[in-house]
Amino acid sequence: MKWLPGDPTPGDMVRVQIGSIFHYGVCTGDGRIVAFGLPPVPAYAKSPDRFLVTETDMDVFSTGRIPEIAVLDRAERKKRIPPEETVRLARARLGEDGYHMIRNNCEHFAYECVFGERKSLQEEAVFRMWNTRPVLNVYLAEADRFSLDFPLPEERKREIDACSDRSVKQARIANWALLRLAAKHGFSQDPDELVFTRRKNGGWTCNRFSISFSHADGLCCAAVSNAPVGVDLETAADITGRFGADKLEKLRARCFTKTEREAYPETVEGFLSCWTRKEAIFKASDKRAFSPVKTNSLTDRAVTFTLLAPRTPIVSVCSEHAAFSRLFRTDGTAIEPILTNEPVHF
Repeated sequence: MKWLPGDPTPGDMVRVQIGSIFHYGVCTGDGRIVAFGLPPVPAYAKSPDRFLVTETDMDVFSTGRIPEIAVLDRAERKKRIPPEETVRLARARLGEDGYHMIRNNCEHFAYECVFGERKSLQEEAVFRMWNTRPVLNVYLAEADRFSLDFPLPEERKREIDACSDRSVKQARIANWALLRLAAKHGFSQDPDELVFTRRKNGGWTCNRFSISFSHADGLCCAAVSNAPVGVDLETAADITGRFGADKLEKLRARCFTKTEREAYPETVEGFLSCWTRKEAIFKASDKRAFSPVKTNSLTDRAVTFTLLAPRTPIVSVCSEHAAFSRLFRTDGTAIEPILTNEPVHF
């Protein structure tokens, strides 16, 4: 289909460009146009017919702009409804309402009158933009909120069944339950339709988006993104209980570069901010071996959340969409955003 300026004949699909969008209609003869809604210009903003199927003259439809006529190719000419029937269908819908800018607009109306099918290239462009928008969501929950009442990839099921550490086993179950929630919440995907594969570094990915898991101290998190992603979770309470100040200082000297030691405060939270970023960066890569000192934590591809909660969870996530990262908590059903400058209770 091509669009060319000209004088329309009855049954022609016509359009006029108004700003960045097109307004579509169907010519019914004698310079009359039937369209779903009046042109989106200030002059008609308060008209009662603004969102109704309405017949107007060309001057109203075009608002002083140059109208274009759809020039159909051979296949489209075979598919199209006869022009006189197109005119009848268009006029039969005069007064119809239910307009929606995305799902039921003037382009849907014109295509349906001419071809008998609802179609909107503008709608398709919006959904392409939606599906390719940068997504980086991290979901955090108490691990004991979940039970294994959903299907798992066979390899992952064997790993979970073979796990003898009860808390680790529960965390792995919770991670996959979080993933199912994330698939619906972040990407409107049915989790049962996802196909999972193992990555070179031992992590997992799926056919619709990238995923990463972590767990610590009875908490678990799952990150999803439409770019490679890595996430790591630690808590200050857990690290303080397992390592003394001397041990942390030795780890800091051995695993952090001089620049990193200067950049992060010499506190448990400072240590974990750097460490979780390194872990997240490694998980986002496809490297097989993790070398902390060779992993530069000071990158704008990583974001760190330090939560004001009793255990002081610290979550770092790495992705090229780091600037779009959002953090959520869930109890297994409801999902709500976390504001990191407010107390978080689990």
